[in-house]
Amino acid sequence: MIFGDFLIALVIAMFFTIVLAVSGQKHRSWKRIITIFLIILLTSWAGGVWINPVGPAFLGIYWISFFIVALILALIMETVSTLHAMPSKIDNKETRKKEETLEILLSVSFLILLIVVIIVIITGYFHRV
Repeated sequence: MIFGDFLIALVIAMFFTIVLAVSGQKHRSWKRIITIFLIILLTSWAGGVWINPVGPAFLGIYWISFFIVALILALIMETVSTLHAMPSKIDNKETRKKEETLEILLSVSFLILLIVVIIVIITGYFHRV
């Protein structure tokens, strides 16, 4: 059951990552694409574990909840990415320093998000038992 859930989440995350990479901005780095993939993979897996099963089953796994969570997250991420990509008119040392601080804050937030989502996935499987 865990492997099947992971496999469904993996396929859905790959689908949405490819869609976002192709339809999004032209100059996305591999680091950003891998980050988007990990976030979508783990959150769709957590959502699929915790949300009540809906829709048709594929190989005994109800995949609609995984898909809906990934879709909502992908739309939010693309919106935020589009807003962040707007060019800044002011470019000086203070602006660059703020951007570096923001990058460090986002890196720490990403690590915290990964840890929390992994804990949510693990507790979801313990909760089923």
